[in-house]
Order: sequence, then structure tokens, then C-alpha cells
Amino acid sequence: MKGLFAVLCVVALGMAAWAEGERPFAPSVIPGEKWKDLQLKVVKPKGEHDLLKALAQAKQERKFTFVQMSRQNCTNSMQLWHLLADGRVKLPGNFVYADLSRDDDAMRQAFEERFSLEEDGFWLPYVVIVGPDGEQLASCAGKKSPQEYNALVARAVADYAAYRKTHPEAPEPAPAEAAQPAPAAQPKPAAQPAAAEEKAFAESPVPTPDWCQQIPVKKLKGEHDLAKAMETAKAQGKFLFVQYGRTNCTNCQKVWNMLGDGRVKLPADMLYADVSCDDDETRMTFESYFSVTDDGYLYPYIVIMGPDGEQLAFKSGLGTPEFYNAMIRQAKADYAMPQP
Repeated sequence: MKGLFAVLCVVALGMAAWAEGERPFAPSVIPGEKWKDLQLKVVKPKGEHDLLKALAQAKQERKFTFVQMSRQNCTNSMQLWHLLADGRVKLPGNFVYADLSRDDDAMRQAFEERFSLEEDGFWLPYVVIVGPDGEQLASCAGKKSPQEYNALVARAVADYAAYRKTHPEAPEPAPAEAAQPAPAAQPKPAAQPAAAEEKAFAESPVPTPDWCQQIPVKKLKGEHDLAKAMETAKAQGKFLFVQYGRTNCTNCQKVWNMLGDGRVKLPADMLYADVSCDDDETRMTFESYFSVTDDGYLYPYIVIMGPDGEQLAFKSGLGTPEFYNAMIRQAKADYAMPQP
């Protein structure tokens, strides 16, 4: 009886939401100052903020539902919004996107009554994928890479297709491309000089502490656009040495000089990305693709990526030239090692 009463309450909330029109995304009840240096400029995809309304729409249109339960000032949530907005996490056309606030009591209750998480739900965002029949297909919690989210979507669609083979009464999904026609072709912009297209290395907004030694820098020429560097390395079948830091970091300055004067030697098949942690887009890309495998308290962060786009090595803080050269050799050896 209690369960039936709860369901009726949720349905009533859903009907109220339909009547009121668009539901706002509830702001966070937890202050965000603690994570101020990690906050990103948010780029959001358009989504439905009412879970029941999204599920009802999906069921009526025979679509899947991608449910994101987030908090306004959660950096992991911001990253997923970016990944969905810029297409690195691609939802097929037969998906409805539900963008829910953890701080909306009605939506939190509706989410918790309906779904369970396959992982420990200690970290936002929570993601659940629901089939056209309204049943949960997959879930995850916390920060994931674009590849992991895309794999979750693909697995959910495949699982539903397998389910329909033994349950023909389950609704057939709408065509994946029906709801999202290809965008109209845009005229190509006029060619710009190469210098105008080059991304600048973002200056640090953090003042240089009085005790922080500053040294003259001799830089190796590198690509300041991390996403572009990664795409170029994969397209050319090359490794990528990523240095992620800030202008007034003494450790970063020392590593720049090691590369600039040749004490750290990059092989011919390794490109160099010299990127700023103070550029919002760069920070989002770095944190989406790479994992900090040691303490990660000190800049620079050095990552070596393989030609397949996978992370091979990581180091935070200052290393010696011998350490970085050995790191490069080991990363290449690991990449060449046959996989089981």
C-alpha cells in the first residue's frame, strides 16, 4: 500500500509539472566556493528537467531516455554537460535527454524510487539509461570519459535489442536518426593567417607568491589546443607528450627549459602539447580524457598518449631529465607490448 501511495504521489507531481510548463533546474543548496578553482564555464545541452515528463515523452515516441542527475556546482556534472553539448558523448536521435537536479526534492524522490545504481553512488553525476518500455537498462556514477559514456549508450541499445528477441511485445524503438536531422551545411569561413588560428597559452589568474622563484623560459614549440593536438596525433599515428601547467609555476618553467634545450628529447614520432590549466576548455578536455594516477598535487602534469588515443603514462610535479626520458622510453615500450 505504501508503495502504491508513493507511486501515486510521483504521478501527481508529474501531472503538476505538465500543467506548469517547463520545470527549472534547481540551484544547488551546497555552496560552491570550496571548488571555485575547478568550476567550468557551463555549456549545457537542451534537456527536460522533469523526469516523469521525459519518461512519458520517451514512452509515447518509443525512445530511450538518457537521465543525468546532477548538481549545479558539481565539476563532474559540468564536464558531462560539456561532453553532451559538444558531441563527444553522442546521443542517437531516438533518445530523450533528462537533465535533473539533485537539489530538486521531487525529482530526487522520483529518481530514487525508480532507479538503482550499478556502482556506489558516492559521486555525481548519476546516469541511467531507460528503454522505450520504461525499464532501466544501464547506469553509472561519477566522472567518466567520453568513451565510457558512449559505450554505456551502445551497450544499453544492444541489450534492449537482445531483450526484444525474446519479448516481441516490447515496443520497437524509433529509428535512431529520425529525431536529429543532419544540420544544414554552413559556408566555410574565409581562410585566416596561421598566426590568427593559433590558440594562445592562457595566462594564470593566480598571483605569483612572493617566495615562488621565477626563471627565464626557453620553450619548445608546441600546440596550445589540447583537443587539436590529440586529433593530430591520432590522425598521424604518433605519440603525444602533454605538458599541462601554468605560466608562473616554477616546476613548469623548469620542464619547459628541459624540453627547450634538449635535455628531454622527444622522438620524431611524438608530438608536443603545451597546454594551460587556466584555460577552461583545456581543463575540461584534460580532465575528461586523462586520469591523475599519482597524487597530482603539483604542476606540471605530464601525460604521454599513444597513437590510439589511450593514456600510457602520467607524472605530476617536477621530474629530472633522466626521469622524463625514461618515461618516454617506457611508454613506447608499453605501447609496443602485445596485448593479451
